[in-house]
Amino acid sequence: MNRSLSLLALLFAVFLTGCTTHLQQKENFLREAGFRTVKPSTPEQIAHFQSLRQGHISHETRNGQTLHMLADPGQHILLVGGDAEYGRYQEILYAKVVDPDTASAKFTQGLEKAWNNGWGAVLGSLVPQ
Repeated sequence: MNRSLSLLALLFAVFLTGCTTHLQQKENFLREAGFRTVKPSTPEQIAHFQSLRQGHISHETRNGQTLHMLADPGQHILLVGGDAEYGRYQEILYAKVVDPDTASAKFTQGLEKAWNNGWGAVLGSLVPQ
């Protein structure tokens, strides 16, 4: 139930960002998550590309593995990733769209950890007193 509420909030936030910029933003997040870009070149690939719901992430199982794909008709490209990349995409999307404070908090925690692991003495000496 909690996961479905998170997904609903995610979809609502994505809807609010607009259509044109939304596709570009989605592609950027997918690339950041490790999706690779494929340009359909054979007649079979082109037919498959055209059969996909444009601008939406499609999921297909091939040889026991799930592929997640986004077709961009404007650039005539397909972004393709596996379950690991799709999971990373969901994390990025949540951190940047649904709860941006989460990403900021992780960055701050990383700085605190570096400071406490000895960099505080080094960096602190560089700060004018």
